[in-house]
Amino acid sequence: MRKIFCLYSLCLITLFTFGQYNPAIWNSQLRAESNKYVLSLPDGWKKVSLPEGALFDFKYDFTGVGIPAFFAGTPLLANFTISRLTGNKYQEAMAQVESEFTNLGDRVAEPGYNYDTTTATIKTGEIGTVLHTRYYRRSKVSNYSKYHLIVYSAKYDETFILSLNFQYKDATYDVERSAHFAEYATQVFSHFEFR
Repeated sequence: MRKIFCLYSLCLITLFTFGQYNPAIWNSQLRAESNKYVLSLPDGWKKVSLPEGALFDFKYDFTGVGIPAFFAGTPLLANFTISRLTGNKYQEAMAQVESEFTNLGDRVAEPGYNYDTTTATIKTGEIGTVLHTRYYRRSKVSNYSKYHLIVYSAKYDETFILSLNFQYKDATYDVERSAHFAEYATQVFSHFEFR
């Protein structure tokens, strides 16, 4: 029991030491790229193998990279995906992203809140819409925060969806502010560029 207590104590110390967003994670980078885009990512991100026919081009786990691995003594899990739709499909992309969370039967959202939007500019200058949502899932006994960038490439006639997903236990959602989720997402989106 003492060992578990020490482990949680260590985690809480880690939270206070590394609770601020750490921009040094960008000092060494890896690249996710296709013949249409390049995305520079912190070198600490781990690529996740995808099965044949997956809906995503790429998936990465970035748990503990620039954000705490634990929050309030429980794991803070994080992953990232890139997917795309053929054509200028902004409305379809928005509907697809919304359906990922609105169709969850066990989702509990804050009263009067579904999602909010803002804009972000990628490295090649295109401006996309960022959709942010947060909610609790009863079946997972976890809270979620998600940041989706929807951006269109006229050159390739494709709509791209970049998604950062955070899973944690914090009914107040204060972790979004204290771990700087929005700033983290903005940094990731700003490193995306079309070829």
